[in-house]
Amino acid sequence: MKPKRNIFLSDLHCGSDRALFPPSISLPPLMADEKERLLSYSNIQKRLYGHLMKCAYTIRAESEEFDKVFVFNGDIVEGIHHRTIQLSAPMVEDHVLIAEQIIEDFLQAAGFRMGDELHFTSGTEVHTEWNEARVSRKFEYYGAKYHDELKLNQFGKNIWTVHQWVGVGDGANEGSPIINGLKRMYYNSLREGWEMPDIVIGSHFHKASLGSWSQNWKTFHGIITPSWQFKTRHGQKVAPFQRNDIGLFMMDVSEGGINIHKPMLLEQK
Repeated sequence: MKPKRNIFLSDLHCGSDRALFPPSISLPPLMADEKERLLSYSNIQKRLYGHLMKCAYTIRAESEEFDKVFVFNGDIVEGIHHRTIQLSAPMVEDHVLIAEQIIEDFLQAAGFRMGDELHFTSGTEVHTEWNEARVSRKFEYYGAKYHDELKLNQFGKNIWTVHQWVGVGDGANEGSPIINGLKRMYYNSLREGWEMPDIVIGSHFHKASLGSWSQNWKTFHGIITPSWQFKTRHGQKVAPFQRNDIGLFMMDVSEGGINIHKPMLLEQK
């Protein structure tokens, strides 16, 4: 059996003018005298798409020995929320079409093949409503599956993924919420009689981080993944003076154990 390469992307926020957008896309017309709306990415979206393709081609080149597991961990569309006007297109239906093209472009560039897996998880309803399940159905020909909580077992290692788990923390406290989250889960597992996962993965906070905690001669890891959206006006208010990581996270699992990669982040000046 080939080892598994797990590839996590989250918080694409397609439809935002600060998030991923393809080089061009034809959207349905808004007026009877129009045949289409042909839109192109902005300079900032070009940077994001370029980094997405760079990551995809790197995965394709370096993953021949692996079966790949792609996980889109929530908030793949922006939606109409918090009265935002920072949109590339006005309707949620547009955001869904943008997300579908972005995901298709990425999977093709990353070399999705028979034997690979594709999973989607539910995100924040204020952004996505029910549209992540809708996008997942679009990719059923890839074998896509939709989850509220994704629980994988690979070579005896349990990997649990959910969009909104715990935060990252800030400054001297960065990582503390992850470690405290692992502790809570561990003691809940003892109390309630379920097996503690080896890895817990969350997203949502647009800041990548890793926390580890050991108990009874075993180490557990918690990871928060980066996003694909630069800060919006709303984001600037809820996370001032904090970094905003752009990119994806990978982790390999084999008979030899788990290899956690450093996130593939966009360099930001």
